[in-house]
Amino acid sequence: MVSAVGVLLAIGVWAWAAEEAEPAETIVTSESLMFDYGRSTCVFEGSVVVTDPRVKLECDKLYVFFDATNNVDSIVAMDSVHVVQEDRKGTCDKAVYTASTGAIVMTGNATLARGRDAIHGDEIKIFVNSEKVTCTPGRLVVFPSSLEKAKGGVTQ
Repeated sequence: MVSAVGVLLAIGVWAWAAEEAEPAETIVTSESLMFDYGRSTCVFEGSVVVTDPRVKLECDKLYVFFDATNNVDSIVAMDSVHVVQEDRKGTCDKAVYTASTGAIVMTGNATLARGRDAIHGDEIKIFVNSEKVTCTPGRLVVFPSSLEKAKGGVTQ
């Protein structure tokens, strides 16, 4: 049987490639919450806000799907998805996290930004376990000062 604690832990796992950290409190608020024990799903609707020490997620709908052993199978955030983690920000119409692959797929006006640099595309895939990102079709906006800092150079 799926528990509220299981849902909170599941959403905390979805930390958008966050570094490992001690388990901490994850709070999910929404206008409504529905557990469907028969289908092993949890649905949050209306002004959904997930607050975790590693990440903050806002969307209109959030679905959590569990497998037969009550482990998270996938998490789907829909409609006006905004994610913030330190200096990284992501926006899209839909984001899907699949536990088996450790991948997050952002679709619909997808943007992933760090500081002033950003990638834009129809689909952005974030491979959490390998720290890789793909973007199709890809559009990258990089500011020269960001490149110099990444190389350890000094800009004026």
